[in-house]
Amino acid sequence: MIDLILLAGGASRRFGGKKLTALFHGRPLYTYAFDAASAVKDLCRVTVVTNEEALRTTAREMGFSVVNAPPPDEGIAASIRTGVAATDAQRAVCLMVCDQPHFTGELLRAFLLGFLESGKPLGRVYSGETPGNPAVFAAEFRTELLRLTGDSGGKQIFLGREHEIYRFSVSKEALLDYDTPWEKES
Repeated sequence: MIDLILLAGGASRRFGGKKLTALFHGRPLYTYAFDAASAVKDLCRVTVVTNEEALRTTAREMGFSVVNAPPPDEGIAASIRTGVAATDAQRAVCLMVCDQPHFTGELLRAFLLGFLESGKPLGRVYSGETPGNPAVFAAEFRTELLRLTGDSGGKQIFLGREHEIYRFSVSKEALLDYDTPWEKES
């Protein structure tokens, strides 16, 4: 099994705040990631790192665990550390952001199953040669994840380990994240 951590604790400064609850094609942005996570609940325990009450409520309704996000000024690494600390030390950890609405449950399932079948300790999605999220780390990387600082996320763990990475190819659209406002729907 894998512990899936949905990272939803950022300040969304470039967006102007409240990005994850803003409507995207008629639904709050975060619901796309939550639906993707729900599609792999048979493979994963899901933990949501957030301080947003709407996300907390929905997460609990969907059977996900919730942990309080650290202050967003500490960078994404603080949310990663918080999420990893709440997981089982014997399990692989998959980190997923909540602002990629085109990364579906079908893609997430195929990525995680491919990772498990590969036997490799690391997994990452790519569009061409461009790496993206989500990313998965075997339990042996837990200490490194708990030592992360700043806004780099887990990228540095992949450096120099190309032969240890399960690469999962997706479309460019699947990796689109929304850091700046789209035309907000009412």
